[in-house]
Amino acid sequence: MKSRMQGRLKLTKLILAGENKKDAIINFKGGLNVIAGASDTGKSFAFECIDFALGSSSNPKTVPEMKGYRSVFLEIEDIGQEEIFTLRRNFSEDEKNEIFIYYSNYQEKDAAEVEKLSVTHNAKKSLSKKLLNCCDCTYKYVMKNTKGDTQAFTFRSFSPLIMINELRITARHSPIYHTDSRGSTFATPARTAFKTVISGIDYKKEEKKENTEIIKAKLKGKIEQLSQIIDEIRIENNELIKDAEDINTEKSTEIIELNKFIKEKSEEIKKYELDYKEIQTEIEIKNTELKHLLNNNNKFVLLKKNYLSDLERLEFIYDAFDLTQQLVEVECPICHSPMKVNEMEKSDDYYEALATEKIKIEVQLAELDETIKDLSDEIISKKQRISKLENYKEEITDNLNNNLGPIVAEKVKKVQELMDAQERINLITRNEKRINKYNTEISKWQEKIDSTGQEKGKKIEDLPEAYTNELCKEIKFLLQGCDFIGKEGKIKYNNATEDVEVGEKEKASYGKGARAIINSTFLIGIMNYCYKRNLCHPGIVVLDSPLTTYKEKDKKDGDDETITKGTKEKFYEMLAEQKNGQIIIFDNEEPSSTVKTKINYLHFSGDSTVGRKGLIP
Repeated sequence: MKSRMQGRLKLTKLILAGENKKDAIINFKGGLNVIAGASDTGKSFAFECIDFALGSSSNPKTVPEMKGYRSVFLEIEDIGQEEIFTLRRNFSEDEKNEIFIYYSNYQEKDAAEVEKLSVTHNAKKSLSKKLLNCCDCTYKYVMKNTKGDTQAFTFRSFSPLIMINELRITARHSPIYHTDSRGSTFATPARTAFKTVISGIDYKKEEKKENTEIIKAKLKGKIEQLSQIIDEIRIENNELIKDAEDINTEKSTEIIELNKFIKEKSEEIKKYELDYKEIQTEIEIKNTELKHLLNNNNKFVLLKKNYLSDLERLEFIYDAFDLTQQLVEVECPICHSPMKVNEMEKSDDYYEALATEKIKIEVQLAELDETIKDLSDEIISKKQRISKLENYKEEITDNLNNNLGPIVAEKVKKVQELMDAQERINLITRNEKRINKYNTEISKWQEKIDSTGQEKGKKIEDLPEAYTNELCKEIKFLLQGCDFIGKEGKIKYNNATEDVEVGEKEKASYGKGARAIINSTFLIGIMNYCYKRNLCHPGIVVLDSPLTTYKEKDKKDGDDETITKGTKEKFYEMLAEQKNGQIIIFDNEEPSSTVKTKINYLHFSGDSTVGRKGLIP
């Protein structure tokens, strides 16, 4: 299984182009982007161009400066697939229902593959399907009306949750709606789309059945409980996905190959260990044999000394015989009697025996020399064999300690790391199965709830508190971050208005400036909520004039519209530290010089002699 983070989008360029016109370009980056400066410089027009390129049915409002500009291009990065493509949509009424996609960045579009898309979702090749695919979004339906009829979940279903213009940003109604939900035919699709985005559960049309109110209440309790469990599992899974290495077929193959390698090397190590034992045994045997040979050699050397001594003695006797043969007989100087040699010593047999004994000893000595030589050769051979065995034993030890051992240990460690990552993926898979199982149960229980009683129309069930409470935590974190509320400030979700109450007070009772802050953090809170749970969301939020106040009208209404300078500065500072997704803000209010260094900032001066005048050169 290949597991990765949910697909997201990132806008990288907005371009207005026309024949013989200089391209009007705004570059975007990840994180916070602020385009600020003077009024009437094209900021709201740029907002509308982005919305138009993303499939809005409404053309951007005509401004004199756009004369001659024929097309809007929007360069987008598909973060999940790490691909960049560029959308082109023409402003003319005859052409605006066709969108062209270039599978390259804007600069290289002329050489890239191009395809025509339709703005109609149900078309075979549509802009909506392309963008939803980039977001890994598989939601199919939203409720069309209170009768329970359905319509397709399209990329435009995300629209009110990711883009809010300068009129809606101060609106009293919930930002999940394009207009006030009262009497609007678009309210039901917008509400069910919001519910799907927050819950991660696709809407399905169900037939109503009769049931009791008691069973209905019990089922709602079960749904609430399971919703809480699903939310906890999603948070756990998202953390696991961040930490887990991607395990795909290639990685699984790598584990198999590593195990095969380890097995082969382990067999090789066993063979070396057996060889080592056999060599050690042979060395011991050879040393014992060498010891015996050395002992025998010493004995033969000693025997040779004895033979040489005997031979020396015989040669002495033999030499004495030769000398006595040369002596003449003389008288004894005392008695004058003749001096006679022992007859035995004069016997030829005696000296022949001596010669024979000498020859025998010489023969034995020659044989002994040959034996000693053979023993010496065998001793040398034994020592050479023992030396070779010792060298081979050292080679085996060195190979095991410095080569095979470390290699196998390293591969075992790598396999363990991959197996640990695989186990995390397996846990993710099990969690996803649990989520699917619980969602199935929720759908069944929801079916029973929907079938309870005889109602005139299809009622959209409230979002379980498990979801709305967590969403409120995200919004509260943002509002505290810009010092709009204190640590003790309360944020509560009102199912009746599909909006938040801030500090025990409905949003509608705040002034325009405050409502703009609340609506802005509502949309950013939705994005953060989805990021934290790895739910489908485009990963972008575009705000038009979140910090602008309408003082003249506000004074007339008597509302307190003042947003403190501290809150404005904190608002930008907070969003500069935002870790999730991409935020694009068009506003008259500029961030502080410190914040400008941390974000992607573009200033429209309104004066052609000072920096960049506006969107259009």
